[in-house]
Amino acid sequence: MKNFLLHFLLFITLLSLLTLAFYIFGKSTWYPYYKKCFIEQQVQTIPCKEPTPKEIPIVTNQTPCPECPSCKEAPKLSSEQRLKRSLADSDFVIYPKKLTLIGLKNEQLLEVWGELKGKQVLIRTYPFTAFSGQLGPKFREGDRQIPEGIYGISYLNPNSKFHLSMRVNYPNAFDKKMAKREGRTKLGGDIMIHGSNRTIGCVPIGDDKIEELYFLAEKVGIENIKVILSPIDFRLTDVNIKTKKHSWMKDLYSNIKHEMLPYQ
Repeated sequence: MKNFLLHFLLFITLLSLLTLAFYIFGKSTWYPYYKKCFIEQQVQTIPCKEPTPKEIPIVTNQTPCPECPSCKEAPKLSSEQRLKRSLADSDFVIYPKKLTLIGLKNEQLLEVWGELKGKQVLIRTYPFTAFSGQLGPKFREGDRQIPEGIYGISYLNPNSKFHLSMRVNYPNAFDKKMAKREGRTKLGGDIMIHGSNRTIGCVPIGDDKIEELYFLAEKVGIENIKVILSPIDFRLTDVNIKTKKHSWMKDLYSNIKHEMLPYQ
């Protein structure tokens, strides 16, 4: 009798150990059947409706999602913050010491270049928001022409009727010399880079963009700003001058092209 009980207890112990081992090490075998037979039958499934494209909320940076309380409107950056982001993207850790603005009339673009470690680096490109006149230099007051040549900035105007403005020092010495040679007077003036979206012979780039450029010009200093106004992008193409009346235009465009070479 004692041997029977001993063998029985031994059998129970061995069976328990085998069961425990199967439970621990054989879970990948028995658990799927257990889940299918006992767990999934106890869970009430709810049909999932796939949203149609019209039902999917569209989230933009300007408008918060009305169905998502945690979705917040993206903060609007100030002109200074936008400018600093552009400078950082161009590897500037401080404001550039020198600035060059290249206005391309045919492309209707204003490029902003800064000097970094002796090299010229493109910071921003602003599209014109309006345009007047045609390709070619400015000859006289009222011809609606954007000048062409190498200029500077004479002053900044915070009270401009075009939001903000930067006055280009047209006519320069070259303009005056050629006008005197041809007997032209009343060359015009007050050529601005300004905000808004309308112009007569100026370079408008919009209110938000002029805020960035105006702030940068204040930091750099107008005495350290060069302005190149060109009929076309001479880095990519050339122009065939057909007029004999203004023979000096060949020299003018040659000078402009030479000035643009470092800005690649």
